[in-house]
Amino acid sequence: MNSLPRVLFINHSIRDGGPGKSLFYILKYLDRTQIAPYVLIPKDEVFSERLKAEGIYENIILDKRFPENLKRPRLGIAFQKENQEANSLDILLKFVSVLLNIFDMLSLIVTSPFWLKKHKIDVIYCNGTQAKVVGALIGLVNWSPVIWHVRNIQQTKLLGFIINSLSKLSVVRRIICVSGATAEPFNQVREKVRVIYNGVDIEDYNPATIKGELREKYGLSKGTLVVGSTGRIVPRKGYDLFIKSAKIVIDQLDEKSKDIKFVIVGDTPYFFQDDHLGYLKRLVSENGLDHYFIFTGYQKEVKQYLKDFDIFVIPSNYPDPFPRSVIEAMAFELPSIGFKGAGGIVESIDDGVTGFLCDPGDVKGVGDSILKLVKDPSLRKKMGVLGRKRVKDHFLAIDRTKDIQKNILEVLGLHSN
Repeated sequence: MNSLPRVLFINHSIRDGGPGKSLFYILKYLDRTQIAPYVLIPKDEVFSERLKAEGIYENIILDKRFPENLKRPRLGIAFQKENQEANSLDILLKFVSVLLNIFDMLSLIVTSPFWLKKHKIDVIYCNGTQAKVVGALIGLVNWSPVIWHVRNIQQTKLLGFIINSLSKLSVVRRIICVSGATAEPFNQVREKVRVIYNGVDIEDYNPATIKGELREKYGLSKGTLVVGSTGRIVPRKGYDLFIKSAKIVIDQLDEKSKDIKFVIVGDTPYFFQDDHLGYLKRLVSENGLDHYFIFTGYQKEVKQYLKDFDIFVIPSNYPDPFPRSVIEAMAFELPSIGFKGAGGIVESIDDGVTGFLCDPGDVKGVGDSILKLVKDPSLRKKMGVLGRKRVKDHFLAIDRTKDIQKNILEVLGLHSN
């Protein structure tokens, strides 16, 4: 290969969620003396804004035929929420929207030989679930090598069947999984699988240099203890369990110790039918916790909020593949609490060292763990320091990107310098 190999990164995540952040770090630390990156995204938004800010907005291919979600509204409609009635016309238009999005993706796949040839792409790198499907089909049409970066554990049988079937295609050469938990469904193609954890830039989450915004914005004193969580507000993330755990904490604290706030940073994406955020707010009120809870809504950057946390809780009670929020929290020297058996969470939190892991769904266990940390500042500090050290040892973006780059070059029959 006379020129640099060209890698097309396919990314449908245009917001700054886990997949977008992970790809940002890959593009940031990729050695451009060995690989020339190209990026296919649906449109410019938060993800591409970060690329521009970093000065790596290069070789970007914008194509609206690659929707950020199959439920992307078309024809000017908006999705109804839980407390709104959807008439038959709304339902029909939503169905038409999905069909139009599928048609667009098929058009993208069918025309791929033209634009792949134009950009002289050598390998297709698929970042996320929708990208895996589209990328595998583009690879099949063009007989081009494909690499998957698996960041999800499929929760539906149909999608799981589709992904597992596509994984057996010969064009899918390498399957990079963010945790051992995400690798398990690919036992039949184990020779293709490599486990590479997510990574962060440790200085992006340095508690010594980041200025907090949460306390000032909501009038919280330095003495107020903040127990927080960040992420998408959807049922599987377990925020209802977080609220129930908070109730246990409040009920056991004496009045002098109740200078405490529970904070949830995030929102419910538009493509979710139910207004889960509204449900959580009602649950807070029903438990008499309005005084103790803060819902910040979606934030482009969570760093300024993590800075003001004292304890981090990841309440996911499903196989969460490898939540980036946990290693971001640990980088901020925050002791973290999660559930055992919840996917890759057990691969990030070192139980009893950097935080606590509770039995699945054990609300009391989470509550008791919070209480233990609330009452013992020295334990919070010790676990926090060890958490940041764990990130440095295992989850640095620059190191994990080297692993990814090595795999890309191996697929192309090349070696890292």
